[in-house]
Amino acid sequence: MPYRKFKETIRKNNLIQEGDRVLVAFSGGPDSTVLLHFLFLFSEELGFSVGIAHLNHGLRKEADSEEEFCRKRSEEYDLPFFTKKLDVKAYAKEKGLNIEEASRELRYRFLEEIAEKENYNKIATGHTLSDQAETLLYRLLRGAGISGLAGIHLLREGRYIRPLLNITREEIMEFLKKTGIPFITDPSNMDTGYDRNWIRHKLIPALKERFPAAERILAREALIFIEEDRWIEKIVQEEIEKRATGKRLKIEDWDSMPTGFRRRLVRGFLRFTRGNLRRINFDHIEHIVNLTPGEQYFLPGDERIMRLGDSLFYLGKLPAFKEYELEIPEEGEYRINGLWRIKVRRFSGEPDFSRTDAVYVTGIKFPVRVRNWRQGDRYIPIGKKEERKLSNIFNSRGIPGPLRRFFPVFITENEIFWAYTLPAGERYRFNGDGFIIEVEPLHQALVL
Repeated sequence: MPYRKFKETIRKNNLIQEGDRVLVAFSGGPDSTVLLHFLFLFSEELGFSVGIAHLNHGLRKEADSEEEFCRKRSEEYDLPFFTKKLDVKAYAKEKGLNIEEASRELRYRFLEEIAEKENYNKIATGHTLSDQAETLLYRLLRGAGISGLAGIHLLREGRYIRPLLNITREEIMEFLKKTGIPFITDPSNMDTGYDRNWIRHKLIPALKERFPAAERILAREALIFIEEDRWIEKIVQEEIEKRATGKRLKIEDWDSMPTGFRRRLVRGFLRFTRGNLRRINFDHIEHIVNLTPGEQYFLPGDERIMRLGDSLFYLGKLPAFKEYELEIPEEGEYRINGLWRIKVRRFSGEPDFSRTDAVYVTGIKFPVRVRNWRQGDRYIPIGKKEERKLSNIFNSRGIPGPLRRFFPVFITENEIFWAYTLPAGERYRFNGDGFIIEVEPLHQALVL
């Protein structure tokens, strides 16, 4: 019965095609043992190849013997075996994560590395229907919206597949008992000090006493959330494409939007700028939704987001600030404190005035000084007759204060002639022959 469900899930959802190369995340536990066995059986029928990946977390004294167990299983199946031992505790301490978070990050990074190196286009994990039910309850109790309650997807990012997602853990254990296939029991999975284990061993059994079909009902609810979330996210993505430019999200109609849609836009914007929503919860989203103009908010890991007028600006984790000053004696390439790369060269011809990362100037004299922007800096921009504060121009262009203080300001003969992203000075207007100065951010947080 479980094997038939497994095959139906793969065929119905087109999880694996003929010719695919499938990498199995194999811990040796019951779920991954059944996953590996079923994939091995089905590989000949459908025509795909299988490899085994095992990450040794080094967390328990049994870790090395478990790795050896997994290696022997790969030899019995005559399948390629890939393994790696990592210090999860050290990584967790370095990144400020708990052990579960660190293990997950390192596990998926390991799987990605092997898949890339060995040319596997699918990665199979042993998540079951029971995991789906537990995940929904876990996220609900922590405080999640529809996206969080959507739980575990059968297919993620076009490559992660969960072929056991319609099979309960009870069915897995019955199959193993009947067949006698060996597997590893991880004693830490019984420790109800962990929230997920408490849900698994205490809450779910209590629910099933009153509602025998609780697991399947919860898993079905997760599927409903997945389908509705997919529909809503399509609408949100279209809005993000209209509103987001670089690290900026336009929110001029913010107050007229339904609160739920504002939350969705913030989530979509963070995914757009950060690449993922790891360590982001409902409270973080709610704080950002309610930011007032000029207010900043810090996300986990010192990532910063700010509301500036009618825009949200994702600043990320800015480098430590230190004032700098550099003398440029002649043409060439220069670097500033790991923050900026500056190129200065002669230029004649037709300039590209649309660039904000470069300036075309005539009449500057060497040495040119470069320093960070400072409060009170002034110059006369092209087209103006009087000095203007750089801070006012930065404000009009929506450049946040925490970012602009890193921006380089260029000075010749004690006069500012350009600041990064702004127009050239009026007195140094390009006349067809002069210099081009190009500025490239070397730190990701400084990329606009």
